[in-house]
Amino acid sequence: MDWTIIIDNAGMLWRAGLTTIWVAGATIVLSVAFAFPLAVMRDSNVVWLRRVTAGFSWAMRATPALTLLFLSYYGLPQVGIYMNAVPAAIAGLTLSATGYNLEYIRAGLRAVPATQKEAARALGMPPAMILRRIIVPQAIRTIMPPLTSNLTLIVKGSSLAGLVAVTELTGAGMAIISTTYRPFEVLTVIAIVYLILNGALIRFQYWVERRLSFEALG
Repeated sequence: MDWTIIIDNAGMLWRAGLTTIWVAGATIVLSVAFAFPLAVMRDSNVVWLRRVTAGFSWAMRATPALTLLFLSYYGLPQVGIYMNAVPAAIAGLTLSATGYNLEYIRAGLRAVPATQKEAARALGMPPAMILRRIIVPQAIRTIMPPLTSNLTLIVKGSSLAGLVAVTELTGAGMAIISTTYRPFEVLTVIAIVYLILNGALIRFQYWVERRLSFEALG
């Protein structure tokens, strides 16, 4: 094994790693931010809202993330919408991730017993307050495990951005391998970086769950 290859290409891997963090981080934040209101609308009393969000969820989950990525980068310019590679990658990955996050959040919100909502209404609480103070705090315990699993998939799926001219970690690694013919060293370092990033997400999940458990105990 020759680890000097990693040292010689440390600058390239560092920049590519930062790009991966940016693409994955932006996708996570945007997909969760979009998914929450869509999850609420998914169970709205307004029929057309339910149908629109249900159709969006179905379409995003049924369409491969790579197709959405290519559509954002290659397809949108055909209708006059131009984006650089990184924003296009984030847009495509966010659409795909939102479809899944929507359903995880919706399942968590629906898991809260209806009696909790009815009691809050009886006390005269408005719908927004019921959602914020009654439903969401209880739903988070149900939402966090599946949502975190999907967020780790987002981090790993950010490697798809390399297919639309984004120099992210996996793409940079493959470029180095093509010139050095040393896949073991390069792929080992890339795997460690992904382990660290996803390990941080999983630790965050555990922290949230412990925090909620302590609050429940008073």
